[in-house]
Amino acid sequence: MIKKLMLVLLASVLFITGCQSIKGVNLNQMVINNSKIKSSESKTTASLELSYSKSQVKDKDLLKVLSLLNHMKVEIQTKMQNSNTVSLNGNVILQQGKIPFRVYVDKKQMVLQLDNASKPIRIPMDNGTPPNDKMIQDLQTKLIGPIVRNIPNPKHISVKSATEKVNGVKVKGHKIHAEVYADEVEKLLLTFLTNLSKDNNALDQIVTAVNEISKVAGDNSKMTAAELKEGLVGIQEMVKQSVPELKKSKVLTHKNYLKTDIFVDSKFFERKSSSVLNIAGIQDDSGVKGIRLKLTNETWNINKSVKAKKISASKYLKEDATEEQFLATLDKKHSVLYSVMTSLMYKPSAPLKVSQVKVSNNKRKADKVSVKTLKKGDVIKVYNASKGGKLLAAKQSSGAATTISISQLGKKSGKVYVSIIRSGKKAESTRVAIKFKGE
Repeated sequence: MIKKLMLVLLASVLFITGCQSIKGVNLNQMVINNSKIKSSESKTTASLELSYSKSQVKDKDLLKVLSLLNHMKVEIQTKMQNSNTVSLNGNVILQQGKIPFRVYVDKKQMVLQLDNASKPIRIPMDNGTPPNDKMIQDLQTKLIGPIVRNIPNPKHISVKSATEKVNGVKVKGHKIHAEVYADEVEKLLLTFLTNLSKDNNALDQIVTAVNEISKVAGDNSKMTAAELKEGLVGIQEMVKQSVPELKKSKVLTHKNYLKTDIFVDSKFFERKSSSVLNIAGIQDDSGVKGIRLKLTNETWNINKSVKAKKISASKYLKEDATEEQFLATLDKKHSVLYSVMTSLMYKPSAPLKVSQVKVSNNKRKADKVSVKTLKKGDVIKVYNASKGGKLLAAKQSSGAATTISISQLGKKSGKVYVSIIRSGKKAESTRVAIKFKGE
């Protein structure tokens, strides 16, 4: 069910990113220009909201994943030096905390560093004959042009002149607002397929581009315009046959939609966007009822000098490293990723007893959290009482007891939450509330 919804709604992206001219503004040029970008900088934010009932999610492992992903936010800053050299720097923000990540890719390798791991992962790239970037870009443009000009406008679309700030700089251009609802997708898709199948010039252009791409890939077989047209007719029939089932399952409803605002500059490069993808009324046995995804993006320094940031280290993990080898590169005391991975891989540690923990809220010296009856290698974590719980301190025990110093818990009485990761293959325990008195 979820896959069907995603296919229907992602298909609607087609009718937003390629549309016929409105008020003399050629929106197709935006799509074509985006295929001509050789270098740029950008920042992207994505947030995910899930609607589900814990009591209705029967699969415990799925419930763990849903709890992990709900309210997730991803922040990414990208530097594209050229089509082969790119770096990404960002954070995955979960309810448990923030997981920083870095990625660097060039012709020789991909390097991935997660949550400040002591050893980044290095994956060698295929060292075969490098592709001709200009030729591939030209072929993309040839392929995209005839497709986007046959895409019909969605019912809800508007264009107006606007000035927006992109990376802090004012830019003049046009703002496009578009909405595509799931109950409109059938008509839009069939209209697009009909338009394309009747456009003989477009069919010839697409076939020429596809055959050139095949030749570059070492495939000398050739497609004909007649074969492409026959294929489009087959897709039309498949869409018509799928619609009754989709309507029955309530996929094609007005509750499911994609809404977007896209800002393009005077040269019709996309510079800023904000989109919402909403999926509601999911009917299956997973227990998930709805998904809402929000995306924002800004792009600047298009086709200007941009330098991707390399990731350097004295030692690297290989791509075939085991999960345990990777976990060993993370800071067991502070890494959110370590806690997340072990919670999915291992059974949780037995929680501490209140009687094991003592909190001293001192006046003129650091406050203390003391924990007894431990084993060497146990990790104690102390969180504050705020929503989500911020990690205040963590320490690995060297014996049967340990004491953690915290500069200031507060002058008044309150409480902290304390967890344990017991030595061995154990995940972090649930947090135990420990009260403390005022100074």
